[in-house]
Amino acid sequence: MKTYEFGNTESPTVLIQPVDDHDMAVMDGEVAALREMSVDSFHLIAVKVNDWNYDLSPWNAPAVFGNDNFGDGAENMLNEILRLTGDRDKTYYVGGFSWVMDRTGHSI
Repeated sequence: MKTYEFGNTESPTVLIQPVDDHDMAVMDGEVAALREMSVDSFHLIAVKVNDWNYDLSPWNAPAVFGNDNFGDGAENMLNEILRLTGDRDKTYYVGGFSWVMDRTGHSI
């Protein structure tokens, strides 16, 4: 998993965001906007997604638009992202990721 880091790596606030090439092309603007809006420092970790339909889908499904089917890679991607959240002194926010869990916290 390829990651790109922006902001203050010592910040207690960590934003984790799955990104593709389009997102990376405008990342400087996003970081500038976050700096402008934020009173506190932040650490942004951009996680490169190679195949959006596969890496962020929890199960296989036929294509809705175009020819690219959905895969079942979301659990692996989520596990990779969770590995980035090991420092219990920090607060983590994950953007751009949907996941369904039952009441016990197990994915469904």
